[in-house]
Order: sequence, then C-alpha cells, then structure tokens
Amino acid sequence: MVEKSPLQLTKQPTKHPTIFADSIYKSYMVDGRREPVLAGVNLTVSPGELVTIIGPSGCGKSTLLNIIAGLDQPDSGTVELDGDAGRNRLGSIGYMQQKDLLLPWRSVLDNAALGLEIQGVPRRQARQKALELTGLFGLAGFEHQYPFALSGGMRQRAAFLRTMLLGQDVVLLDEPFGALDALTRVQMQEWLMDLWNTLKKTIVLITHDVEEAILLSDRVYVLSTRPAKIKLMMEIDLPRPRSFGNVTDPDFIELKTRLLTLLHQESPQMSVG
Repeated sequence: MVEKSPLQLTKQPTKHPTIFADSIYKSYMVDGRREPVLAGVNLTVSPGELVTIIGPSGCGKSTLLNIIAGLDQPDSGTVELDGDAGRNRLGSIGYMQQKDLLLPWRSVLDNAALGLEIQGVPRRQARQKALELTGLFGLAGFEHQYPFALSGGMRQRAAFLRTMLLGQDVVLLDEPFGALDALTRVQMQEWLMDLWNTLKKTIVLITHDVEEAILLSDRVYVLSTRPAKIKLMMEIDLPRPRSFGNVTDPDFIELKTRLLTLLHQESPQMSVG
C-alpha cells in the first residue's frame, strides 16, 4: 500500500454525504419522567444511495426519520444535508409517512398535484406535471379515480407520485408497504427498485421486513432497543438489478440469517420470520 502525504490528501476532492447524522440524542417527557429514545445515533447516506433502517418495534426509527426530515429536533447532535448543518431541511427533503393520506374527495390526479399546489404552482400546471408522470408510476388510466376505488398498492403509488413531484433529491419512506398484502408488497418492492434506478433519488427507508431491507438496499442500519443506538451497519453487496427471485440465493439467505439473529437478540419477544 502506497501512503499519501498530507498535502496530497488535502488536494483530493471531497464530496459531502447527502445525509450525515452525528451523535443524535432524543428523549421525551412521559408521565413526568424523561424517556430516552435515541442515544447517540450516527448515520451516513451518500448521494444516490438507498439505505434502510430496521430495528425492534418502538425503538425510535420513526423518531430518527422525523429528526432527519426537520420535523423534530434532537436534544443534542446534528444533522447535515449536503454538508450543511444549518440548512433548513423542511421542504428540502421529501417524506412519505406510513399512511398514504390521500384526500377522499380528490381524484388520483388531484391528490398527486396537491403538494405542488400548496407550493404555489397553479392548479392546471400542477395537474399537467402529475399527468406526465402517471405512466411511470403505474397510474395511467386511473387518473380520475378516487381513493376508495383503488387497491392498496395503487394508493401507495399515488402517494409516491405526490411525494416525488415536489422534486426533492432526498426522500424518506416510513414503512410504505407495511399495510399491503404479501403479493402486492413484492410487486411494490420491485416497482420501487425500478423507480429508484430511473429517478436516481437518495432514499432512506424504514421497514420491519428483513427481506425487503436486503432486497432494496445498498446498506442496512440496525437499531437496538430503546434507547436506540446503531447496533450494526451492513453493506449489501449483492449485484443489481435484483428481484424477488434473489431471496433464495445463498448469499441473500446468509445476510437474512445474520440480520434476523441480531434482531432476535435485541428483542427476544419479537416474532421474526
């Protein structure tokens, strides 16, 4: 190995990670007592990565995502977006929460355009932008349907379109497929992989599904029980493109076994499988 001098090192161009969370601590007051939730969480997401966060139920995954999004503030620690700890992350990061939150009185097209309208884009222009992407999001022919007429998977596609239309390069997804049946979930996972490859977004995903985490991710962060710390950061070196057929590959099974074993150790009462 050839060592470089300090001068040579300083001349190398550096690229800030898209998201850098440093020593995040968070607690809440519960019944007059301070309840610690996060205890020094460190997380890095590079441009264009798809990173997953898993951990026992109630360990603080959604709290961490809220802090990254700027919806909540840590007790201590910092979150940098593109190397800037002072940047206002509200409005700079797309965030799709667990429920699709579609408005029942608005059509698919009008629901998708809602975020743009709130930003001040004229309604006609917002609807046109949404219409141009309905095919990519698998919604062609459903533009004028209302949420009650849609399957769970179609509702999630509409919510994704609304989130992606806002144009942020970073998107946070909080268990977007958690309420879907098994077959629809697999279809949506493969659809998300295709969409991510097309749009080149930086994505942070929360899931309880270990197979989903391995299938989708470049890296997986495992949180401990409360107060949560990073228990493990696992690189997923499986070749892309991936599909559901990969879940029976020996390398995939080995990664799944390691993650499930760690989760079981963290939360022995949790049912895993």
